[in-house]
Amino acid sequence: MHALTCARMTSSDARIGDDARLTEDPRIEGVLGPLGAAIMRIVWAQGEATVRSVADQLEQEIRRPHAYTTVMTILGRLYERGLLDRTKVGRGYRYRPRADESELLASMGERAVDQIVERYGTAALRRFAHHLADLDPNLRARLLELADQAG
Repeated sequence: MHALTCARMTSSDARIGDDARLTEDPRIEGVLGPLGAAIMRIVWAQGEATVRSVADQLEQEIRRPHAYTTVMTILGRLYERGLLDRTKVGRGYRYRPRADESELLASMGERAVDQIVERYGTAALRRFAHHLADLDPNLRARLLELADQAG
């Protein structure tokens, strides 16, 4: 069998086997990485946070210090991505989450799908439709229910 055919079969088989993954709630680590997710969780828990309060909490939770500048850079990037609000306080900032984890993941998922459709148009929609056809019928029905609730 040709290597490309084997790769296609393997990819298709893996995709169908991943149906269980589609029923799980997404996790913020998959979007932001482990350190970005840990920082967001600290800001959610604190409600409002400074670079110092996040760095101190990270050291307590992870038992490993992170440079103040690393935490500052990540908080700045989370702000630039629209995940945090910030207010100038003295020479630094106080950060607040714009949404909780589930709202954030929903918003980021919507944005990602919109960008894919905008970039790839009908090719992306055909692929989504093809992928839906490959799903377990019960899972497909559940996804359609979720789409009806959202729409």
